[in-house]
Amino acid sequence: MIIVDSMLGKLARYLRMIGYDVEYIGNDKDDSYIISISKDKLILTRDKQLHERLDNSILLKSYSPIEQLAELRDRLPPVEHGFMELCSLCGGVVERTQVRSDLPDYVSKQATEIFYCKSCDKYYWNGSHTDNFRKMLERIGYEVH
Repeated sequence: MIIVDSMLGKLARYLRMIGYDVEYIGNDKDDSYIISISKDKLILTRDKQLHERLDNSILLKSYSPIEQLAELRDRLPPVEHGFMELCSLCGGVVERTQVRSDLPDYVSKQATEIFYCKSCDKYYWNGSHTDNFRKMLERIGYEVH
């Protein structure tokens, strides 16, 4: 598992989309909380002081989530799940589901598969956003499966 601090929310979403099991720690938790749950986990942070207190952390320099992914390219453990198998919001596993009438019309017309996260009640489908994200990852050196 990877723990991502409150400075890296968009990165957490991107890592989940790639297939990493990520716990995002929001603003309501302080460094002592992250330290208390950090055993055997990789911590990603932009906080230099937190990084100095943890041996198992990576200090990211960039503010851009895409550049942060590039910084991490050769430093992360193997991916635990496939591309787009996890909910980008909560990290729950998404499952294939039937086309729903309450989704926008263009989804029903264009999407060949629709996925659902039971944990947070969110729907996903493959579209141009998925293709663009995959291409961006490949441009910065990630293998997407």
